[in-house]
Amino acid sequence: MDISQFYDADPARRESDEEGFGDGWSTEADQHSTYRANWLYDTGELYTVREPHPGGLFARYLDQLDIDQVDTSQLTVEVLGRFDSEAAVKQALAGWEHEMTHTNSLDWLRARCGPSAG
Repeated sequence: MDISQFYDADPARRESDEEGFGDGWSTEADQHSTYRANWLYDTGELYTVREPHPGGLFARYLDQLDIDQVDTSQLTVEVLGRFDSEAAVKQALAGWEHEMTHTNSLDWLRARCGPSAG
C-alpha cells in the first residue's frame, strides 16, 4: 500500500506522534531506493516507507532538497511489527544508527521486528 492508503486505513495513524529510526535503510534487491523507519506511539506499529531514487545517490540528494520528488503513490509502506511501548521499540532497535549504514541493512531491521517483538 502507498503512504496515503496506510494513513487512511487507520485514523489513529494520522493523529499519532512518531519516533524516527533513520531514513537510510537499504536492501540489495532494490539498490535504487532507501527506506525510512518510524514507530507510531498510538498504534505501536513500526513501519518502513520505501523511497525510490531512480537516479541513484545523486537523486536522493535532490529528493532531500525537494527537487523532482516522487509521487506519493510510489512511497510504499511495510509494517514490520508492533511494540507495546517506546522503551520496547528502543530496546529492540538498540544500535540501529550503526546497523543502518551497512549493506542490506533492512534485513537487520526486519529481524528485530519479528514475532517476538515487544
